[in-house]
Amino acid sequence: MPDTLLAHLRSVAPVVAAIPYLQPADPFLETAGEDMRRRIYLTETANGELRCIRPEFTIPICLDYLKNHSQPRRISYGGAVFQQGRKDNTEFNQAGLEDLGNTDSIAADVACMADMLDALARCGLNNVVVTLGQQQVFQVVVAGLELPPTLAQRLMRNFGAPQQLSAQISAMEDGRGPEIAVEDEDTLIERVEVMMKSAGLSPRAGRSPRDIAARMRQKAQEARFSLSAERADILRRYLAIEAPLDEVSGQLERFAKSSGLAFGPALQNLETSLQQLRARDVEVDQLMFKASFGRKLDYYTGLLFEARVDGFEHAVAGGGRYDRLCTLLGSKVPVPAVGFSISCDRVLEAGGSV
Repeated sequence: MPDTLLAHLRSVAPVVAAIPYLQPADPFLETAGEDMRRRIYLTETANGELRCIRPEFTIPICLDYLKNHSQPRRISYGGAVFQQGRKDNTEFNQAGLEDLGNTDSIAADVACMADMLDALARCGLNNVVVTLGQQQVFQVVVAGLELPPTLAQRLMRNFGAPQQLSAQISAMEDGRGPEIAVEDEDTLIERVEVMMKSAGLSPRAGRSPRDIAARMRQKAQEARFSLSAERADILRRYLAIEAPLDEVSGQLERFAKSSGLAFGPALQNLETSLQQLRARDVEVDQLMFKASFGRKLDYYTGLLFEARVDGFEHAVAGGGRYDRLCTLLGSKVPVPAVGFSISCDRVLEAGGSV
């Protein structure tokens, strides 16, 4: 692992993570789902426990933080990670930092982005362009459309997957699905109980008859849902917004006015981030806001970003805010968190040094 890059990261994130190569697989699979299952190298112990070779650092660092720390920490890391299906190297060095427990989320986001850009500049990459997205702003747009809850959740889960999101909007807009008779709740519960009994299932096995009946009624309501052309247009117009960060506030304000939405704190947070980035002498003209940019992982909650070099295919670094992750990993209280990682092999391929 390159010592120069690690030394710099340790100067801004003094706690150093020591993460073993072999990790329990369940935390990765439970928080990142099937997408992670396709990427990690799985093995099984003699007693049937799933293990994996370290696919990334964020999840094990969060687990270590929950076990060993109670105060805010900036944690640096570096070392080899292993990911199946990666277009170039499946084993590569990764370096970065995680900022855990800092309740000033805007300051932490800005510091994280500034440290990433500084680290890349020290690697000889001064000409990077950073794309930013905002999960919170998209959530405001979705909430303003007053969709059935499960459809709104599905839109949020597809944020960061533009093709899937576009297909979902088109499917909702296509018109009503087939009319499905929705029985009253008590009748449906009784029918589910009979079905479970005939299949030899205990009412206490898995989901209760009441839960199953509620989901059946919900799916029937979704099948008859039709997204109006006006609301579909609002979604598409928002997702098409792309502008330099110092121009995006005006675009979002005009969009909000024409759509009857109010961004409130979400837009104010974006403006404050821009002000603080300027105060840290970050070249804001290298920052581009792209409304459709996100990551299809449930634990991301706010600002997201990735750095690219013009003419190079892959992102060389990326990160974002993931306030939900520690809760998913078992924390009884929310833990604010943001971080970034640098792919050292891609820095080298893009013309930098580490």
